[in-house]
Amino acid sequence: MNQPRQSKKKTAAPKKHYRYTAFLWLFPALVLCGVFCVYPVLSAFYLSFTDATSTGVGSWIAFGNYQELFEDSVFWICMKNVLIFTAVGLVCGNFMTIFLAELLYNVRSKKFSKAIRFFFLLPILVPYVVIILVWRYIIFSTGGLANELLKVFSLPAQNWYYGLSTDKLAIILTNFPWVGGTSFLIYLAGLQEISPDIIEASKIDGCSSLRRVFTIDLPLIRPQLKYFVIMGIIGGLQNFDLQLLITGTGVGTTNSTNVPGYYIYDQAFLSDKMRFGYASAVGVILFFITMIFTLINLRSKKEAK
Repeated sequence: MNQPRQSKKKTAAPKKHYRYTAFLWLFPALVLCGVFCVYPVLSAFYLSFTDATSTGVGSWIAFGNYQELFEDSVFWICMKNVLIFTAVGLVCGNFMTIFLAELLYNVRSKKFSKAIRFFFLLPILVPYVVIILVWRYIIFSTGGLANELLKVFSLPAQNWYYGLSTDKLAIILTNFPWVGGTSFLIYLAGLQEISPDIIEASKIDGCSSLRRVFTIDLPLIRPQLKYFVIMGIIGGLQNFDLQLLITGTGVGTTNSTNVPGYYIYDQAFLSDKMRFGYASAVGVILFFITMIFTLINLRSKKEAK
């Protein structure tokens, strides 16, 4: 006998319940983000196509600022300087941080390891401006530690931050040994996440400590390294604190240490006309350069997956 077919009833998918009250809590944050983060970016794009000054918005000049910018020799000097400072900072900063993290990772005494981590975190508590002023007035001043060290080797004293032959070197050497507390801890945490079994297997295979660093440690902390490389590029392109607090630029000074970040500040607030439109054009160029490096980093992460 034919059994009656059982009707199959489709069970309706459970409705998603949204808590719309959460949007009320997010709304003030979104408004503040839009006013202080999104609006300045959009405003800079618009002003870069105008001849805006301190007197008003200015008139529309299309690509006039960009045409002048690419013919500006000072801008290209700034770009060359920032590429040098950023490249050297990335190499020295990451190398020294990974090197010291490796040393501490191989320390067997836990008490000594904790003490070293504490001392590396101490500079975070000190404002960066104070550190820069220490280098300016104590280390690289006329009678500072650097010139006293040169006297020991019978070498002439140098005008470190203001001499054409030493100004770039002084900026690069500032913050030696280029080890940041946060990056140091992140690299160290990445090394500590490596499985002890992998380390033991490498020792059994006769892998030396130096070879292990390049074949095991560095590949396994590659995500941290990529993060600090892209953040170092972004920070290096935007950085101008040393120029603002120490070297400066303009009349009576030299552009040999000038960078785009300070050039924006100079054109917008220090020049006689306060050329907001021209300064915005420089900022837009930096925005696109930073965006390119960011997209390259994101693409490399997708390919790694």
